Amino acid sequence: MLERTEMARDESDTAYFFDLLYTGELVLKLIVTELLAGVLDDRDGHGYAAEYRLIRADGIGEWSEVLDELLTGPGSHHLTSVSRESQRALSMTFGPGADAWQRQAAERLNYACRCLDETQLDLSQKKVSLRQWVRQFVWLRNRTRGHGAPRGESLSAICPPLHESILAVISNVPALQRDWAYLKRNLSGKHRVSAFGGSRQPFEHLVRESHPALTDGVYVNLDGFRKVKLIYTDPDLADFFLPNGNFRKSQFQVISYISDETRSETAAQWSLPPGSQLQSETRAAPNLAVIGEVFTNMPPSRPDYVHRPALEVELSTVLRDSRNPVVTLKGRGGIGKTSLALKVLHEVAEGDDFFAIVWFSARDIDLLPEGPKVVRPDVLTTADVARDFVVLFEPDVTLKERELQQRLTDCLSGKSEDGPFLFVFDNFETIREQSELYTYLNNSIRLPNKVLITTRTRDFKADYPIEVKGMARTEFSDLVDDVAERVEIATIIDPPYKQQLYDESDGHPYITKIILGEVAREQRKVSLKHVVAAHDAVLDALFDRSFASLSPAAQRVFLTLCNWRSYVPRIGLEAVLLRPGNERMEVLDALLELHRSSLVEEIIDPESGTDFLSVPLAASVFGKRKLVTSPFKIAIEADLQLVRAFGPITATEASLGLEPRLDRLTKAIAVRLGEGDNSQELAVLEYIASHYPPAWLHLAELQQEMGNSDGSRVSVSKYLESKPTDESAWRQLITLYKRASDPLGEMHARLQLAELTRPDYKELSTAASRLNGMLSRREIEVDADERRLMVRKLRQLLEERVVEADANDLSGLGWLCMHDKDAESALKWAQAGLAKEPDNEHCLKLLRRVAARDGASD
Repeated sequence: MLERTEMARDESDTAYFFDLLYTGELVLKLIVTELLAGVLDDRDGHGYAAEYRLIRADGIGEWSEVLDELLTGPGSHHLTSVSRESQRALSMTFGPGADAWQRQAAERLNYACRCLDETQLDLSQKKVSLRQWVRQFVWLRNRTRGHGAPRGESLSAICPPLHESILAVISNVPALQRDWAYLKRNLSGKHRVSAFGGSRQPFEHLVRESHPALTDGVYVNLDGFRKVKLIYTDPDLADFFLPNGNFRKSQFQVISYISDETRSETAAQWSLPPGSQLQSETRAAPNLAVIGEVFTNMPPSRPDYVHRPALEVELSTVLRDSRNPVVTLKGRGGIGKTSLALKVLHEVAEGDDFFAIVWFSARDIDLLPEGPKVVRPDVLTTADVARDFVVLFEPDVTLKERELQQRLTDCLSGKSEDGPFLFVFDNFETIREQSELYTYLNNSIRLPNKVLITTRTRDFKADYPIEVKGMARTEFSDLVDDVAERVEIATIIDPPYKQQLYDESDGHPYITKIILGEVAREQRKVSLKHVVAAHDAVLDALFDRSFASLSPAAQRVFLTLCNWRSYVPRIGLEAVLLRPGNERMEVLDALLELHRSSLVEEIIDPESGTDFLSVPLAASVFGKRKLVTSPFKIAIEADLQLVRAFGPITATEASLGLEPRLDRLTKAIAVRLGEGDNSQELAVLEYIASHYPPAWLHLAELQQEMGNSDGSRVSVSKYLESKPTDESAWRQLITLYKRASDPLGEMHARLQLAELTRPDYKELSTAASRLNGMLSRREIEVDADERRLMVRKLRQLLEERVVEADANDLSGLGWLCMHDKDAESALKWAQAGLAKEPDNEHCLKLLRRVAARDGASD
């Protein structure tokens, strides 16, 4: 950006001044985003609220207001310790004569402001902080670029002190001295690190180690990597974009101050207004109540709970014993952990085992019959837990954070006068720092006090883990009967259908309720599946004769499917079995045999047309026995390594099509290639691509990571042969040509994008800007006819939609006309741009060029 301002200095004071303003805006937004990255997640969502506001901010003034809130508002209490250095640097005040960069920056900016308006407050004898610099900059920007037209002589006086002020901030503000990087997680699981500030060294280990929690994006090192959600770039660091308002229909604009390019980003993760999330159905009560013989804040037990006797007895026994201080209920989401816990806890409350049962809910999603709903968690941190605990038992006491945690520690360890306590942590997996909180609880708890945790994931070892799996058959039957009666579908649920429901859901209560809800809605049976066979003799009677009659190819396909108990994409199975190195076989004929013998099941995704194959459960059990003595065993085990790379696929997941499976396959291939295993994996992906074109994009990504740029461009091009209207793929091809320094290829791709799709007008304008630059710098070596054709094609596309153009767009169109030797049209578009924006520097420059050309002609 500083290079841009230096170029503008040589052009004119006006251009120099406005580029300095752009630089100041960039610096201000970077300061805010760095501080925002340091706001830890909290249950009140202060960081989210700031992000929500910034993506909708149509002026730099709102960025200043958000900065003030982050510095002094409630969100400031949730800053990381390192971010507090930024907070101090921005908030500290300095009196007259202080040798501090903040004061120098503020005084130089104040001088620039007073050159423009002498009524501005003179800060030379006042205490100042960098917050005054921010407010003055907002005033200067709005007074000039926003609502004013400063004269040239004013700008010549303003520019030097403005430049000095901005440089003082850039050189010293903590945000711009930190370590920044864009992290791109490769298919192998490791990261590509593109550092662009400070040192790369803190990020180096990510190149060698896998860290799944670090998703793609910009990160700043704040004694730990903090994601910067509002800066957009790519692994090549080709450009940097920040929010620029213009929020429309769940999208907002981002702008590059370096290139003047704008584009839209999705606002999906900021769709809910701050504070709009409701509390969970299983939230803690705000006050203590007496239930049975204990004080508690736990929610009531679920009215629709179905008894699970074995789990209830086990949990009740371990909670009442004198041996296990920490108990964990672990299982999949919706499996019934919370309902089970509440049922048992209300029974425990009837006894005298505990003085109090204290409930902490970290639940952020309620699984309701109508679908999942986002809710607000009660606690997310150890500090939240300590604060809620003390408020519950001592509502009138005011304590510091350290003292709050000490009170909690005393109760955990038995040092409190009251007790014993049972502390319950529901949905522990959503706690922000699970390992730290668990370590604290495990180290502090002492019998007879106890801790009960419910969680989907268990990355720690509890004293007593209880696995909550699918419901037993009798429990499942009770659940189905209860729900069927409530939603009035009991006449539809006959015993065979109930059995198949159990097989399909694996006894999962939430999935079962969703399916029954669909039955109630459609008033018919849905999603029937295969029946489990129980006995070996029955299996032999059902399948042995059919198996013996199959061709060797069909037997091999059948045994492969049996030993991966999941749906498999047909095209993927073909690719694995037909890869180089395998004996050639007619897979399609083999599958036809299996269909005829009723030994294979097929479902088809209606959108993509992809069919997925599986075998009945009973047949699978039979096939696994047969594989033990099969001559195909070694070859099938090799095939299964690649088949498993698609991941397990249920009937529901198959409806999502092939794309999610390709993601998994490509990542698995990347890992194997990274380990030096180069055994025909690419051929598998290429075969799939020849039948399913989107796979070319996965192959292109893999080739790019391997350093095969030519192959990557070829793969994207092959995809576009079948999907020529895919704007995203054209942009990917444009990027690949740019990386290869192939301006001609890049421009042809841009023209194809413009002709075959209807891209955003800004996309056309960017293409015009690129072509103008290439022609001016003579980067494209083509004959005059091809050059004229490129210019006229792009010019025609721009002129057909000229009503969408702003002043900058019209300037680019005018330059195209100049390259088309049409000075008259260039003049017309320059004048049209100035009519929209009278002081547009690009249109003014074009006007001067046209005038100079006309003067030379005279």
